[in-house]
Amino acid sequence: MADSFAALLVATSVLANLARAGFVEQTFLPQTVPCNCSLTTPVPSTCRGRVFSRAQYDIWAKNLDFSFGRLSEQQWASLRDQYTKPWAGPAVLSGSTKLFGSYDGERDYNFMDFLPMQMRALNGFCFAEEHEALPNGVPYPPTGQGPRLYQKTILVPNCWGTVYEILRSMSWTLSDDLDSFYDAFSTDDKAAQKWLQNATVPVPGHYEQAKRRFGDIMFIWLRDKQMQRPILEHAVMFVDQDIVFEKAGTGDLNPFRLTDLGTVQHEW
Repeated sequence: MADSFAALLVATSVLANLARAGFVEQTFLPQTVPCNCSLTTPVPSTCRGRVFSRAQYDIWAKNLDFSFGRLSEQQWASLRDQYTKPWAGPAVLSGSTKLFGSYDGERDYNFMDFLPMQMRALNGFCFAEEHEALPNGVPYPPTGQGPRLYQKTILVPNCWGTVYEILRSMSWTLSDDLDSFYDAFSTDDKAAQKWLQNATVPVPGHYEQAKRRFGDIMFIWLRDKQMQRPILEHAVMFVDQDIVFEKAGTGDLNPFRLTDLGTVQHEW
């Protein structure tokens, strides 16, 4: 696991055509599974695990869900200050925009209600990737003893591309810009490591002992003495001390979801 966290990540990306690729809503089994996770808020919540019916592996099957039920206005304000204020400007926080509603004493609230709009939109979806042939006339690298060239482009959002997009959109909504959007893209790990070096600040200490705050991100590397360099494998964004939002891999059935740090440790 990586020891590096950060509060901001910026980068540029090459965007692709969304002709056949797209977001696919997950279907969940009617039964939920036990959840031993908790939030740091003093507001009582109930955690349950929603199980993705088409999950390829158990490690990617569960999506965490925290319900609060009816809230007093004081409880609602406490949750807003802890989980909405880090990504929302004054107008959004006032409840007068489409991104975040005002207090409703008759509503049953959920953790997702307080999180950034991209997380709310992506949660519970997968992304069907697209492979397209390279354009005619594009010169290929010279053939030789190097790796075989895959002669197609692949459109798929990966984990660190998703983290970047959420952080980018947060920088907009903190300024009360309501027209934010999500770009679906991925990059290789070298480009992502450049972002990390240029635009993030490590949180001191080992990741398990660090104070992990909303908006911090964790990068996970594969390191080995036989390798020429560390390989970046995964990135997640914290929404609480032990709860993260992630794009769990790049396959068609790899979900956008809330999960816990312990699952990430087992996953990678």
